[in-house]
Amino acid sequence: MPESRGSADGPLAVFDVDGTLFRRGLLPALTRRLVEEGVFSERVREELSEDYYAWVERRGSYDTYDRLVMDLFLRELEGVSVAELQRCARVEVETHGRRVHIYTRDVALRLKGAGYQLIAISGSPQEILDLFLKPLGFGRAWGTVLAQDAWGRYTGEVLQNPFGNKRRVMEEFLDGAQMGLEGSVGMGDTISDVGFLEMVRTPIAFNPNRGLFDVARQRGWPIVVERKDVIYNLQTRLEYPVLKEGTVWVG
Repeated sequence: MPESRGSADGPLAVFDVDGTLFRRGLLPALTRRLVEEGVFSERVREELSEDYYAWVERRGSYDTYDRLVMDLFLRELEGVSVAELQRCARVEVETHGRRVHIYTRDVALRLKGAGYQLIAISGSPQEILDLFLKPLGFGRAWGTVLAQDAWGRYTGEVLQNPFGNKRRVMEEFLDGAQMGLEGSVGMGDTISDVGFLEMVRTPIAFNPNRGLFDVARQRGWPIVVERKDVIYNLQTRLEYPVLKEGTVWVG
């Protein structure tokens, strides 16, 4: 994605992606697509099933499932051509890329229309992340960068993974862009997003997990929950029309 520079581009809006914009996870979706397209072995589906259903049935954690997906993805990725993974990423985004949360999708579009610069920080592979975000008008995204060999094939290694320190990604971006955080907005759904949420002027905990919920409660951050056809604004009332539109205030 093209990199935006300077405060002239408007205030900043920072988004997590998996669980915040996309309803599930881009990496599991891409992994399933690679199995369906015959790029990854069918045994991957079987290996994922136990932890997936443990999470769905509330017997296990999503974190455990997420780690397993990454481990299996990297194991199977070795030797896969870059062109083949890019093809599968396009197919997956074309098929399921509209499975988004209404609130965060609409806020991103409204913020873009209001002159905000949209950026995203995610642990998903860069190849699918950029494709997913393009229709929403994001100017820059940081995802997992996968190592390639000289013949255009993946090695199964990771060069960069911003998931572990999203605050550092933000700090380095701000230093390079020479811009401030006046009027800035941030949205995330898990404790891993606290690093950038605590930097922005309006941090929003969206459908938060327990870790982020506790932090948001302690710090008085707005909490937004999207459930069925209702979007609840909890704890701290959102006043900016671009952010509160479509929400129901529950004080």
